[in-house]
Amino acid sequence: MYFYAQSCPSTATAWRPTMASATPPSSPPITITASPAVSTLYDESNLIFMAQYGYSATSLTDGPSGVVNSFTINYPTWGPEYHYLVSKTPTPALKSGVSYQFSFNFKLGQVYGTYNRVSSMTLYLFRPDDITDPNGSSQYFTTSSGTPLLEKTFTGSFTSSTSFVANSVTIIPTTDIGESVLALKIQRTTQTGPVVTTIFISEMKLTIPSQPIVPPSTLLTKDSELVNIPKPPLSAIDIQDPASCPYAATNLVHWHDPTIWSGGVVPAPNTATITLPVNKRVLLSPCSISQTAVYQKIVIPATSELIFSDAAMTWNVKDIYVQGRFTMGTRSCRYNANINIVFHGARTTASTIATNFGSKGIAVASTGFISVQGKQYHQTWTKLAATAWSGDCIIYVQDDVNWEVGQQIVITTSIYKDNLRNQNEIMTIAAIEGKKIQLTTSLRYYHYGGQEYQAEVGLLSRRLVFRGDGNSSNTDSDQFGGHILVNSNGQFSGLQLIKMGQKNIKGRYPLHFHMAGTVTNSYISDCSVLDSYYRCYTIHGTNNLTLTRNVAFNAIGHCYYLEDGVEMDNLLSFNLAARIQTIGQPAAGSTQYGDDFTESDSLKQPADVTASGFYISNAWNSFIGNAASGGWASFSFPYLERPVGNFLTSPIVPFQYPLKEFNGNTAHSSGYYFEFGSSIYVGGKLTYDDSDGLLYYTNGRVSRETYSNGVENDANIVWMTFNNTKVYLSNRGIGMWGERSEANALESHDSRRPASLFGESWVNNALVNGQSANLLAKGNEVSRQGFQFYDTYVKTILTNVVFRNYATVYPYSQSSEDDNKVIISMTHSDEFKPQGISATRNITLQNCLASQIIGHNIVDTGSSRYFNFIDFDGTVTGRAGVPTIVGAHDKWWQFDSSCVYNSAWNSWVCDKGSREIANVQFWVPGLISRDESWPANSYVGYTYLFGNGISDVRRTVATRNAGVTGISNAGWYLYLTAGSPTYMKIWLSQVVYSNYVFLAVRYPASTTFSVSCEYKYNSQYSYNFTMAASPSAVRNGNGKTYHFDGTHLFVKLVNFRLDGSEYFSRGGAKIFDVYWEFLVHINAKNTVTPPVNGFFTGLSDVLPSSTL
Repeated sequence: MYFYAQSCPSTATAWRPTMASATPPSSPPITITASPAVSTLYDESNLIFMAQYGYSATSLTDGPSGVVNSFTINYPTWGPEYHYLVSKTPTPALKSGVSYQFSFNFKLGQVYGTYNRVSSMTLYLFRPDDITDPNGSSQYFTTSSGTPLLEKTFTGSFTSSTSFVANSVTIIPTTDIGESVLALKIQRTTQTGPVVTTIFISEMKLTIPSQPIVPPSTLLTKDSELVNIPKPPLSAIDIQDPASCPYAATNLVHWHDPTIWSGGVVPAPNTATITLPVNKRVLLSPCSISQTAVYQKIVIPATSELIFSDAAMTWNVKDIYVQGRFTMGTRSCRYNANINIVFHGARTTASTIATNFGSKGIAVASTGFISVQGKQYHQTWTKLAATAWSGDCIIYVQDDVNWEVGQQIVITTSIYKDNLRNQNEIMTIAAIEGKKIQLTTSLRYYHYGGQEYQAEVGLLSRRLVFRGDGNSSNTDSDQFGGHILVNSNGQFSGLQLIKMGQKNIKGRYPLHFHMAGTVTNSYISDCSVLDSYYRCYTIHGTNNLTLTRNVAFNAIGHCYYLEDGVEMDNLLSFNLAARIQTIGQPAAGSTQYGDDFTESDSLKQPADVTASGFYISNAWNSFIGNAASGGWASFSFPYLERPVGNFLTSPIVPFQYPLKEFNGNTAHSSGYYFEFGSSIYVGGKLTYDDSDGLLYYTNGRVSRETYSNGVENDANIVWMTFNNTKVYLSNRGIGMWGERSEANALESHDSRRPASLFGESWVNNALVNGQSANLLAKGNEVSRQGFQFYDTYVKTILTNVVFRNYATVYPYSQSSEDDNKVIISMTHSDEFKPQGISATRNITLQNCLASQIIGHNIVDTGSSRYFNFIDFDGTVTGRAGVPTIVGAHDKWWQFDSSCVYNSAWNSWVCDKGSREIANVQFWVPGLISRDESWPANSYVGYTYLFGNGISDVRRTVATRNAGVTGISNAGWYLYLTAGSPTYMKIWLSQVVYSNYVFLAVRYPASTTFSVSCEYKYNSQYSYNFTMAASPSAVRNGNGKTYHFDGTHLFVKLVNFRLDGSEYFSRGGAKIFDVYWEFLVHINAKNTVTPPVNGFFTGLSDVLPSSTL
């Protein structure tokens, strides 16, 4: 027989349970004047034994039975004289001048004797990167030569073997300490001797003392200095109309009314399938159901509706299938009750809800509709208005919020490597007064709230909660929570989802619009996801959906997930994602191309090795005001040549779509797993192999073209545009492998680099701050650069950029390229060499050392020899108003008397005048190749400047790798040590309109020549050159002549195909195109001094006249 948890007093149509009040609970006043003392405990769970030898996995074990917070140190025979206990968790932030206490109880495991004497202990606080990683695989202790942040040696009572004896030491930092690793060195008088010995320690802790609460003198009123990060408007608050509440309708019947059910009996929870009566609107009240028994399966027919009362209840259920309507509140009647649905079930891939809809959750059929809408909280997340320290129990936020006492919030990390050193904290509200919040416990970590950036504070709690049965024995270990799948229109707001998602089962996500097509009036708003086993919010085969004002914290796999590459015209606004964890080892790779990953049972979507806050398989969606903390990346835009999953036959090409809108988004604490990773990452390639039916993913470089309608057509070419973007604590803020990108209004703080952009790219109106006041960002973990110019075939323009706080030398710098510099070169390659591809204009330098403005690395490569950029107004080089060319270290760049060598920059700085950067490639059969890669030291000769009064040697090395970059409208003399060739092809890759290169090549007397030019794609630009009377006549001529003076062949290199339109221009700066396949051919013959194997050998190196 079935018994209700409680009996309902009536089955009358008009009866209703008492509905929850919309009146929020009142908060007690905040009267606390001092923060309580708070301690961090240490034991074998968060310590590791380290030494030079004598360590093992069992060096630390549980303490004596019955002794709380205790552990045992187990020493081997003849162990080391000293060792370290190193914390695996970050140390709280410590303030200068404050007294902190480190304490523990000590007891010897054996009677005090020769081999177990502890003479002293030393407490250290190390920078995390100065010692062996305590969370790594090694217990071998090493430390760099850097001075510890704190060091305190002390003695104590270390002789008792009969009882624990208390020991403590006071430490007073002399400077604020943000991030550190605590290590306790235990020094013995001897080795451990011939027998095994032990030490017991209990109650080891670091205590932050009680301190007076002093309100900040000022609170932040804006979150950024430059960019405009939008916030949800007050119009986002839904107007409530109690008369519209669904439970108030008069045509409802009660679940607990036997007469509505077949057979006249209310179904019991163990009924295999409970199908609602057709054509009925059924009201579910707390007294209608058992609050503890697990219901098996509920089916709502297409003509029926299940309506919840706005009254507190808990419903335990396995499956719910909605063919009709499922209603738990509406937009105008958000529910105020604490309603919980708990989904039950063991891990399975079977579809017990309905075909293809899985198990353990709610599935809404294409005929159905779901509305789950709970009390609205505004804002759902905000940011700190002042820095919160370890030990603080009061925080200040930037927005007035209607959050409630007892609710949980998350305060995000303020460190760079979030997933490696987790400092996100879930706290509970004790009291709240506007923007001032008291917490029930003190913060363990430091959370930054300076003007540069601030930790986010997100509300996790909601009145409506759907959750997986996380307390069961199978759910946590199997990572198999509940899921919601909507195959139609639906509305969700004010819902919390806990322990939802089913790891590595496609389509089983916490909240998921699945193959719904173009939806209308459908949204997910102000919800939260906590501790998800697989993703957060998924848009799959669905368009026109709104995701707004949601929060997600601690999820496995990509969080906000646009699944197959066909999802377009969706709006994602004002959402927060934090602490997103990859599936499997995070993707890395030693080259730009990363590593390769294949779909498997343990990695059903191989791109989850790069799990990110937002996964965007098709960019034609709108992203406004979102923030992502942590993850492999914060925003990930993978390259899909075609859709995957259910849309393999779709004709669209996802990667060809640009961003519909990307405005006011923030990304931080990500991008660090991969050397070329970034917080906003446009890269990685996902493909489907028809032959084996598997997905494949590569996390590295892949280029993309973008078009206005996603269809390849030169008339539709558009740029990927990022507006009002904020990045901080990033490896690289925006990383774009594609062909065209613009970052307009970019604010970057404490990032290794603010952006790394390929193709034609423009960074405009930016603030790039190398060092904020965040204590956690003041270490030497990484160096920081304002921007790195690439080494070949791109066009990069920086305009209206403020670079700030590049004022210190990186102590571990190995070259200028890994120092703290504003602009750095890329110099690793001889095969890839820069043309004229980089330009700046209107750059402001604030608190930047002169030596740190340009970092050029002198190495034996072409990319080093030809580093250059144009400073269009002289604001980088300190020559305001003077257009300037910056060239590399060789005197080859000293092209006139204006040039000055800056030894700090390893660069020449020259007036630009009317000159441009030029690049040509000499292709010599058997010597200099276009299509082969040769070692950097494969020297074949030199290229010299000549003429214009130059009589000294100003040259650079030529190698077998083609390409020479220099100054236009100048004399270039090519001398090859192997001899001059009988045939040479010259590609005028960048000899720009109205400019030329005056070329001289050494040949023996009596040589005759045939010189011509051609444009590969149009024969009308092909000419046969004629002999001119003199070198001067060639230089001053039309570029269709040559001259041989018995020593040098002179040719004026001019690209006749150009009309002056071949450039990329932004913000008053211009970069000319590399123009493909305009060629000059030189054929040489000499019967007096015949060539040897195609070369005229034995020629002396003679510089042409300085008067030319």
